[in-house]
Amino acid sequence: MLMHAQSQRLLRRLVLLLLFTGIAPTSHVAMADTPLPGAVKAQLDKQELNASGLGLWVQAVDSDKPLIAHQAERLFNPASVMKLVTSVAALDILGPTYKWKTEFYADRMPVNGVIEGNLYIKGYGDPWFRSEDLWDSVRRLRELGVREIRGDVILDDSYFAPITADPGDFDNRPDRVYNALPNALLLDNRAVRIAITPHGTDESAVSTWPPNPRVSLSNSLNLVNQPCRNDTNQPVIDIRDSAEPSAEIKVGGTVSRQCSPHLYYRVAGDPHEAFFHAFESLLESAGGDISGTWRKGLLQSGAKKMLTHDSRPLSNYLWLQNKWSNNVMARQIMLTMGAEIEGTPATELKAARVVDRWARERGLNWDGAVVENGSGLSRVSRLSPRQLGDMLQSVWRSPYMAEVMGTLPIAGVDGTMRKRLADGSIRGHAHIKTGTLRDVRAGAGFLLAKSGRRYVVVMLHNEQGVQYGGGTRVQDALLKWLYENG
Repeated sequence: MLMHAQSQRLLRRLVLLLLFTGIAPTSHVAMADTPLPGAVKAQLDKQELNASGLGLWVQAVDSDKPLIAHQAERLFNPASVMKLVTSVAALDILGPTYKWKTEFYADRMPVNGVIEGNLYIKGYGDPWFRSEDLWDSVRRLRELGVREIRGDVILDDSYFAPITADPGDFDNRPDRVYNALPNALLLDNRAVRIAITPHGTDESAVSTWPPNPRVSLSNSLNLVNQPCRNDTNQPVIDIRDSAEPSAEIKVGGTVSRQCSPHLYYRVAGDPHEAFFHAFESLLESAGGDISGTWRKGLLQSGAKKMLTHDSRPLSNYLWLQNKWSNNVMARQIMLTMGAEIEGTPATELKAARVVDRWARERGLNWDGAVVENGSGLSRVSRLSPRQLGDMLQSVWRSPYMAEVMGTLPIAGVDGTMRKRLADGSIRGHAHIKTGTLRDVRAGAGFLLAKSGRRYVVVMLHNEQGVQYGGGTRVQDALLKWLYENG
């Protein structure tokens, strides 16, 4: 089976190389800058931003040379626009129908509903394994007759090597879900759901999921009998020691009893404990019981497979990843490519090598590019406008053009572009993956001009304070100009 899977991957890569023959990107000879549109220069001046920090590449999909090339060879931090690279590489390497599995094994098959021994849960990096999926797995176990596990639950996350980074290193916000670290056995993107339900009693107004007994909840929320408005709907959520198993969730502030229930998501506690206690709670709610506890370990040879949960296809996940810029999903997908091509356990270094080879096999000039973790949540990631432009140009002619286009936020309609360019005829005509970090504002994708001509657009802006709205206005000025004049 392993040899068969490897042969299939090699065949897929060969087919892709043949498909891309004859559509190599434009010449790699360095190009002189073209003039910036007047609307873009005017907006740069208005926002007090510099053209020297801006990189642009605009090219019609039916043309062999760009309409606009400004600092096109310079390497910029692309922020979350990096997810486009992860998406296109994953479609080529894994295929749009690729699915992740989560497997359940037992030392012995159940007898009279009892498993005498341990239950093993092995993860393979599913980027979106949710509590609903865990509940479905519990339901299937109960359908198999399992009502009691008399051993421990062994959690096997060995498909990925441990990520030892500090989740607070990036911006000192380790409790934020966008900073969550990947894991081969990950539940709910590593997030704890904090529900504030002001209609209940003071004690029940705040609840959390999963029900992790080592993560404490401190509720000092002030419930008031006043109309729900901004000044009466100000909960304050503070996570203490978020990376520790004994993290504390502190909820305070003021909320009106007339406000609707609301959900908040934070990272708190150990992800393995969260997984186990969610599984234990769901099994107990279905009439089952676990005698033992949990521990990390490896699936033992000879264990009997009980069931396999299959994820949704990769193309579905890319929709979630790109529309809402989900960092941990991108990192999970990136690591999966490393595991599939270079073997387990997957590391970020293996995955980066795989993507680098893929780009060069695709005919891209990848010199100087730094992908790092594939999510764009990085201070060292680097791409040039031309590298992204050439990649998107090849995407347009690739078998997976529709899959890529369908994942991108639509201007004025959905995702991270839903509030931009919502007025006027350009609404719905630009599919743009966005990216924002401190001193970074980026965007890349496709635009259908009023003329009916389609363009690849790459906008990378690295300048102090560019993330505070000014960079967005410069980008929108370019998109409006291209829509009218392209």
